[in-house]
Amino acid sequence: MIRNTTESWGALAKLFHWITAALVFGQIVLGWVAVCWRLSPLKADLYVWHKSLGILTLTVVLLRLLWRMANPTPALPADMARWEFRCARVSFILLYAILIAMPLTGWLLNSALNIPVLLFWTIPLPTLIAPDDAVTRMMSGAHLALFLLLAALLCVHIAAALRHHYVRRNNVLARMLPALRRDPVHVCALFVGVLLAGSAPWAHGALWTIDRSASSMEFLAKFEKAPAPGVFRDFDVRVQLDPQNPGHDRVDVRIAIASVDMMSPSFNRAIRAPEWFHPEQYPHAEFHATELESIEPGRYLARGTLSLKGVERPVHVSFRWKDAGDAALLEGALVLDRAAFGIGSGEWLVSSVVAREVNIKFTIKLRRAT
Repeated sequence: MIRNTTESWGALAKLFHWITAALVFGQIVLGWVAVCWRLSPLKADLYVWHKSLGILTLTVVLLRLLWRMANPTPALPADMARWEFRCARVSFILLYAILIAMPLTGWLLNSALNIPVLLFWTIPLPTLIAPDDAVTRMMSGAHLALFLLLAALLCVHIAAALRHHYVRRNNVLARMLPALRRDPVHVCALFVGVLLAGSAPWAHGALWTIDRSASSMEFLAKFEKAPAPGVFRDFDVRVQLDPQNPGHDRVDVRIAIASVDMMSPSFNRAIRAPEWFHPEQYPHAEFHATELESIEPGRYLARGTLSLKGVERPVHVSFRWKDAGDAALLEGALVLDRAAFGIGSGEWLVSSVVAREVNIKFTIKLRRAT
């Protein structure tokens, strides 16, 4: 039965309810993890998921409201006290209002921060307002307040449903349960199973995070045909790799350009100029690869994209991989043409004073994420 009756919810209303429940609980976990995670490419991905699912939740809630208005609503038990009727009505209105307001405040917050919203990395959403610090603070506070109120309302909602089922022994909860099983214990088990299944893509491959104290990112340029070594002192590397379970591997690297150090005050001043790295305008370089090919045991080729000084180009990086328990070592090297990324522009582009080829060498110590 698709449509509602005065005695029971229809199949579509039940579907909307449980999809909304799964999205809301998933969003609570995802939002909390995204906030707590340290700044990294994975944190950015978590926020994309959070924003995308937030807009999806808004869409489902609006569809659910339209369906509810076009259908009869099952009546509450006649023996309920007047205060219970009023509480049910108020909680219903508040839940819908919050589920609509939360995605909107998140959207406004991103607009005020001048951060684009790209749903599932594909669909751009328009900016609602111009960047504004005051609006940022207001929307951030509103989003948090709505979250706390939503958490409290969900606790009350679940407690009331269980009270109806186990204490009052009426059909308020049972008529919203899937027809296959009317036992809330089995429904809860099914609900948890759906959430776990939805998170399955994250379970493929082991996630490794950097041990900064034991890692290095070095480069070797040539200045007037003499070696000119340097290092990047601030960088982050995350690897999702499991040789026994390939297919969901990726490498994410983010380098703070201002941390470049050529062990020479003169060189360090020069390479921060607009003709060279220009970290004030291009503060980070990033490499992202989702295609890792096993060349031989313990050796891989990562095909990805390097973004440096506003230029994106495909780059292939060969590296060796060795893991033992909760620790892993990633070592590799590559050669880059600095001119392809605008490093050393203008008169430096064709100058023989600084060679175009730059050798990069990295040794990354990683630990399995818990």
